[in-house]
Amino acid sequence: MEGNNKKTNTKKKWLAAGVLCLLLALLLIKCGGSEAGAPTLTVRTPQKISVSEREPFTLDVTISDLGEALYPAASVSISFDPSRLEFLGVEEGNVFIHNEDNEKGVGQKLPDWSCNAAQCNEKGMINIMYLDLTGGKYAFSRELLAPEDNVVLRLSFRLRGSARAGDVYDLIVEDAVFAASDESRSLSMTQDTLKTKDGRIVVGE
Repeated sequence: MEGNNKKTNTKKKWLAAGVLCLLLALLLIKCGGSEAGAPTLTVRTPQKISVSEREPFTLDVTISDLGEALYPAASVSISFDPSRLEFLGVEEGNVFIHNEDNEKGVGQKLPDWSCNAAQCNEKGMINIMYLDLTGGKYAFSRELLAPEDNVVLRLSFRLRGSARAGDVYDLIVEDAVFAASDESRSLSMTQDTLKTKDGRIVVGE
């Protein structure tokens, strides 16, 4: 009897270990699939900026993909060091929004981003927003994305006099959202349905 009990206990242990391994494998597959499939908002790192350069330069903010919904609102918050960088404003990218009411039949246009550069420099936080008050006529959509090179917007900067050769200034995405009318279909950094990649500015000689 004692021998049979030992065999039964051993089988139970092996069975439990097998189930645990299976659950871990499924969890890893699920996480990996989510990571690979989620749209990604990226702040592109430019080539080195010369410390003697005083002309404005831009950084692209790109999107890898969008979901199946329409996104009538979007916002991005990016922190930076205002003692080393002067933020000049937002420039247009090449990602369109719908333009359903256009009389000439043009079905797309570039979005008008809202951003207060003076406040951004005071706080060291770039807050950018787009809002379609119609709820969908002028929304972002996957069908308007190109196969590649999807620049949502461009950030314009200038090096301040305090910049030194060898400095590295991080541009950290603190929050990002592409909001759908149905909140459950929104893409959000905080909900992990929108991935983000930070950028940096490297100062050269």
